[in-house]
Amino acid sequence: MFNNITGIILAGGSSRRMGKDKALLPLPDNEGVTFVEHLTTMLTTLCSEVLLVARDDLQGASYAHLKGLRILTDRVPGYGPLMGLCSGLSTMHNFHALVVAVDMPFVQPALLSFLLDQPLTGSLLVPVVNNIPQVLLAVYPRAILPFIEGRLQEGRCDPRSLLEVAPVYYIDEAQLRQVDPELRSFINVNTPGELSVYAQNNK
Repeated sequence: MFNNITGIILAGGSSRRMGKDKALLPLPDNEGVTFVEHLTTMLTTLCSEVLLVARDDLQGASYAHLKGLRILTDRVPGYGPLMGLCSGLSTMHNFHALVVAVDMPFVQPALLSFLLDQPLTGSLLVPVVNNIPQVLLAVYPRAILPFIEGRLQEGRCDPRSLLEVAPVYYIDEAQLRQVDPELRSFINVNTPGELSVYAQNNK
C-alpha cells in the first residue's frame, strides 16, 4: 500500500450516452461486480484513503453500500470532471491523489502501481496514449488546486485545460506498455454498444 496516496474515483458524470449510471454497470468480464465496486476494491488495496466524488446527494446515495471509502459531492453539480477534481483534492488528507474515472473498467493494478512508483512532485503525472494526455487516469498533487480553481473561475470544466497552465510530467506510451501491453487501463465505456462489444470479447 502507498500510505501517502489518496485514491479518487470520479463518478459525477450524467452517463447520458449510456442511459444509466455507468458506475453501477456490471464488469464485462465479471458480471457479479460493478464498475465502481471493482475500482473501489483496487484502490483500497493501493491507497491509504479512497474518495468517491458523486454529482449530488441523490447519486451519492447509490454508492452508500460501498465499504472503505468516503463519498463526496461536487461543490457545483453538473459542472464536469474539473469540479470533481477540485472537490476531491480539496478534501483529501494526503499530498497526492491517484485519480480514476469510474467508466474505466479495465484498469490494471500493475499500471496503477507503476504510476505511483514514479517520483511524485508538485507536477501533474499524466500518461499519454495515442498522443492524447490521459487526464482521468493520472496522479494529481494537491498543490495544483489553485490552478484548478483558476480554471473554474474562468468557466472551464475540462481537466485537459489544466495542462495549459499547471506543471506537468508526461509518461509516454512505450513506458506504459511495459506494464499494460494492450493499454487496457485506458479504455472508456460510454455507450450500451461499447459495453456489449467488450462483454462479448471477454467471454
